Amino acid sequence: MKQKGMKSSRVLVALWKAASLSLVAAALAAGTLHSAAALAFGASSSSAPRFEGPIVLTHAIVVRTSPPQGGAAAGNIGKVDVWYDAGIRDSLAALAVISPGGERVDKRDAAIDSADAAHVSVSVNPLTPGKYTVRYRALSADGHLVSGAWEFEVRP
Repeated sequence: MKQKGMKSSRVLVALWKAASLSLVAAALAAGTLHSAAALAFGASSSSAPRFEGPIVLTHAIVVRTSPPQGGAAAGNIGKVDVWYDAGIRDSLAALAVISPGGERVDKRDAAIDSADAAHVSVSVNPLTPGKYTVRYRALSADGHLVSGAWEFEVRP
């Protein structure tokens, strides 16, 4: 039994290393990773060209929401928005508005703003009074999935 667990751990470590090196290789190819960072991940100095671009290995962070987290909103807001600290990838971007009764009340049209890749919005019909939950999900530039939720209230 112990042998099987150790083998699984080795496989997971190997998969993690392969995934990390794939991300580093993609960043190097895109010119967004300094050679020193590549060396830290195990790339050889001969395969790690010097780039002067920014290092892009951070998760997206929510910096603003509308309605505000824990705030109040009018029933006719029309849409719900979230802004991240950096642009996110289009795949897996999601924004859902859940009613006090647990039903989804958005129009399922969440989209990244074409003028601002850090902004996602979803349309909503007029909302009745109560506490609403907004669930978000986004794929960071570094390939990590970030998700969470916030609440706002519609007052009569």
